[in-house]
Amino acid sequence: MRAWPTPFIRPMWPFLAGGALTFYMVASAQSAMLQAPVYRDDPRNPRRVPVAAH
Repeated sequence: MRAWPTPFIRPMWPFLAGGALTFYMVASAQSAMLQAPVYRDDPRNPRRVPVAAH
């Protein structure tokens, strides 16, 4: 098989940048929601500090 010099990164850079930006924004929104007062004490929150039983 012969290797053809096909450009890949140059035409795809807007999609790669958009994907990285979307990933960052979704991760930031998720982190902010986990720290919001509404969801802070939810037992499904993985960052919730469990209260020790007396």
